Amino acid sequence: MKIRKLFKTVIFLCLIVMIMMGLSGLFVDKTSRYYKSEFLNARTDFDALFFGASRMHEAVDPMYLWDKYGISSYNLASAGESVQMSYYVLKEALDHCSPKVVFIDAAKISDESDKINSGYGFVHESIDALPLNRNKLEAVNYAGRFFEGGRLGFISMLYAYHGRYDDLKEEDFKREVNYDKGAYIMTSVYKREKPVRQTDEVKELKGGDGVSHYKRILELCREKGVRCVLTDIPVHAKIFTPGRQKHLNALIKLTKENGGDVISFNDILDEIKLDYDYDFGDAGHLNFMGAGKICDYLAGYMQDDIGIEDHRNDPLYSIPWEEDKKKWKEQRTGMLDEKEDAVAYIFGAVDEGREIKMYVYEPDKVRNQYGMDFCLNRTGIEPEPVDEDEIGGYDMMIEVLNKENGERIAQKSFFYNQSSGMFTTKEEE
Repeated sequence: MKIRKLFKTVIFLCLIVMIMMGLSGLFVDKTSRYYKSEFLNARTDFDALFFGASRMHEAVDPMYLWDKYGISSYNLASAGESVQMSYYVLKEALDHCSPKVVFIDAAKISDESDKINSGYGFVHESIDALPLNRNKLEAVNYAGRFFEGGRLGFISMLYAYHGRYDDLKEEDFKREVNYDKGAYIMTSVYKREKPVRQTDEVKELKGGDGVSHYKRILELCREKGVRCVLTDIPVHAKIFTPGRQKHLNALIKLTKENGGDVISFNDILDEIKLDYDYDFGDAGHLNFMGAGKICDYLAGYMQDDIGIEDHRNDPLYSIPWEEDKKKWKEQRTGMLDEKEDAVAYIFGAVDEGREIKMYVYEPDKVRNQYGMDFCLNRTGIEPEPVDEDEIGGYDMMIEVLNKENGERIAQKSFFYNQSSGMFTTKEEE
């Protein structure tokens, strides 16, 4: 009788655990898993890994590096990620692959003491996808002391996310992954002001949390025989202040003293031909054109300075990468629904084998949108005038067709916003 009761108790407890695990998986924010799970389940090794916050996340496109240069890489950067979290993610990454080089962006290497330099949600984006092992526990132990809820908030997903019950969406019931190997590449166009270097003065580092963790990254890379490269992804003039430059100069000095290498993109803007009129996707991040220029430069560095090979003729790499390339093309098409302005939609839709048609009620307004003239010249699209009722009362309709058979792949309609001069999905009030 006692054994039977014990057995029932064990079964009951197992069911409770299974239910809690299921709820945890449902409620958890999927961002970390979406971007990092393909890395943790990769079928190939990676030549290069990229770490940092959103600027790196949106500036390096691994699928572009593969398609043009045959370089196998993964972008492990995430929004708002401090270098402290990058260190723990790097530790886990080096247990999964053997890269020849890792790139660390300088944007979130702070020198403040006892400060994580990242928000609660951003820490979750950095580490939620990691398996619960020693590396993750070290990250949790560090990050937990900075937030209400402590360490439990980063270990128990049910505890951290139970409040998402009312915010659950259809995507929460799917297990989607990012086939662009961790990157988020923008297709919108935004004008920014080009920065100018104002000082070569070197700030004295105090050894705060960010700097001390960056030193640990440099040390870890030396131990593993991996080249560590500090990068400074391009920014606009208002960000590239003398104070930021002094701090960056100190990080460059520290990197070189510890056997690392440096690529300071803000000092070679003319060399890479970055266009501040069209190569940004929003106020602070590069778009696909800017990212392409960053990738071209990094590819040259990796192949010429490090000797990284082109793997496109190696079936161990080419088969899984080409399979994921097809999946990424399909995923990109699905993401067109998220595009809120006509320029971003067109650039997101452009691909080999596609034809894009634009139907407009008032053609004279088309080129009022910033970047549209550039977009139409680059893509060769000719706006076709139509009556308003032909496009359902909208001001513009864009149709994406299969060149071979004329079949429609995607379609979206836009309103003209008088105040902004943009064609957007939201009707002006």
